[in-house]
Amino acid sequence: MDSSRYLVVEDSKFFNSIVSKAVGERVGAEVVSTLSLAEAIKAVTESELRFSLAVVDLVLPDAPNGEAVSWLQDQGIPCIVFTGVFSEDLRERLLAEHVLDYVVKETPSSLSYLVDLVGRLHRNRNIKVLVVDDSRTARGYAADLLKSYQFQVFEAESGEAGLGFLADNPDIRLVITDYNMPGMDGVEMVKRMRATHDQDRLAIIGVSSGGGNALSARFIKFGANDFINKPYLREEFFCRVMQNIRMLDMVERLTDMATKDALTGIHNRRFFFEAGETLFARAKRDQVALTAAMLDIDFFKKVNDTYGHDGGDAILKRVASLLRSLCRQTDVVARFGGEEFAILAVSMDDCALHPFFEKLRASLEAEEIIHAGHRIPVTASFGVCHGIGTSLESMLKTADEMLYQAKQNGRNRVEVA
Repeated sequence: MDSSRYLVVEDSKFFNSIVSKAVGERVGAEVVSTLSLAEAIKAVTESELRFSLAVVDLVLPDAPNGEAVSWLQDQGIPCIVFTGVFSEDLRERLLAEHVLDYVVKETPSSLSYLVDLVGRLHRNRNIKVLVVDDSRTARGYAADLLKSYQFQVFEAESGEAGLGFLADNPDIRLVITDYNMPGMDGVEMVKRMRATHDQDRLAIIGVSSGGGNALSARFIKFGANDFINKPYLREEFFCRVMQNIRMLDMVERLTDMATKDALTGIHNRRFFFEAGETLFARAKRDQVALTAAMLDIDFFKKVNDTYGHDGGDAILKRVASLLRSLCRQTDVVARFGGEEFAILAVSMDDCALHPFFEKLRASLEAEEIIHAGHRIPVTASFGVCHGIGTSLESMLKTADEMLYQAKQNGRNRVEVA
């Protein structure tokens, strides 16, 4: 379970139970339930670990005017307000207290929104965001807002610095940039960022206090995903940021569905051939060795017959995980179908070839998989083709022939062409 802790402060036992359970299931972390401000104070002061977030009812028996929200905010605990009442005056007051968001208890969809919001904030902790602005005040304001949304936030004071920071940190997912900066303006920086980072991997939001629709169009034309006019409302900023992050998540999920095996989580046959053709062309051009390997789990039908398909699935998942952990990061590892896997590696030395695949074979043999109280042994046969063939297909055909030879020679062995 995640080491984070979440606090729910709600005097209705019914709502408290529903919210606590839903939040716990969504984030996989500990949720502490309290029914009053007094209980919340006790939970916070007696806890050795800091609470990451609190979901707080605005009206409590011992805190009828939102005192619980104020107290928790003073303790440095970000709050989402879950309330049965709403007005424009209340909205202004809550935003003035810098609550992350407020959710009105109106319909069942309100609970869904609340739980999705908590899940989103939980995931934000692993997302890096870069703020680029020559104004320290404006940069600090945006950075503070993003930190309150749980993001990992970095700052750059110019377009040149922003480009350098992105080059050093290619896993940044969101850039928020001002337009008016000395040297390189925001639009020019976006153009250069887009030369190396596509829109489905990096979201960029442009901001400016002038320029209107024309500047907005320029930003988006040259690669920004969105644009916000200064000064912006906290709510608008939050919604735009969340919308862009959700879009990145959606693209990532669709990409995973298309390129990854649903059972094991490693790449699928389609991705193997798409990436493999690129690697083959590069190896051919640079005259470097390419290694294609096929492996097959031995007696897999017997595993399914003996331990059921759940047992077989457990074997496939563990084999996939072990292969991915033992292969180099640059190697392409994929499930080809059924109990068959494929590996594609570039620039593997001749002398390291057999020891590498022998290590994979021995590691699989040594792996003891326990499923439903049964210890299931697992071995695999490997066929390897090394060099530069006439095509990727011809190399895989040779590797498959070597795999057949390994099975003919007794299984649980490596044969290299």
